[in-house]
Amino acid sequence: MEKIFSEILDNARQEADNTVRVAKKVAQREVEYAEKGARDLCERYKSEMTSELLALRERQAVVRVRENKRRELTQRQSFVEGILTAALEIFRKEGRKGTLGEKYASWLKASFARAKGCFKEEIRLVCAKEDEEAIRSLSFGAPVKEIVTGDMAGGFLMSDLKGRVSVDCTLEAAIKNKEEKWRDLIMRRLEE
Repeated sequence: MEKIFSEILDNARQEADNTVRVAKKVAQREVEYAEKGARDLCERYKSEMTSELLALRERQAVVRVRENKRRELTQRQSFVEGILTAALEIFRKEGRKGTLGEKYASWLKASFARAKGCFKEEIRLVCAKEDEEAIRSLSFGAPVKEIVTGDMAGGFLMSDLKGRVSVDCTLEAAIKNKEEKWRDLIMRRLEE
């Protein structure tokens, strides 16, 4: 009987050892499978995060490029406006002298003739103080009711007495009308 109990005990131990070995192998495989799944999941998340991060960085780069472009255009616009303002100031000081003065007088005369044709009734003139004498001589024979001086670099404003119709022949208006053309010219010169 002892022998039988001993055999049963040995068989039970062997079976227990086999069960433990099988259980360890199954557990080891499940651990390996879980680790592999975790690594795969981690790689997938890392890949997704990397692509999301790349997309985010790309969007940020596009925003920076647009912002830099906008800032550059603003600076250029400011620069061009500064040049045009400086040109008006230079004209105020020096524009009525020499050949430039002759060209200006010719422009003033032609502008006055065109503007005068728009009115049949009495007119009111506002001109730069420096042009008052020239405007008075140009207005001889025209139905001018009054001439006053205003703050402008050059030229004049002509209107009917009620202020319903007016013609702006100031240098500021002339520059504004050609501003786009001059802006392009200045920009091309800056890029040379």
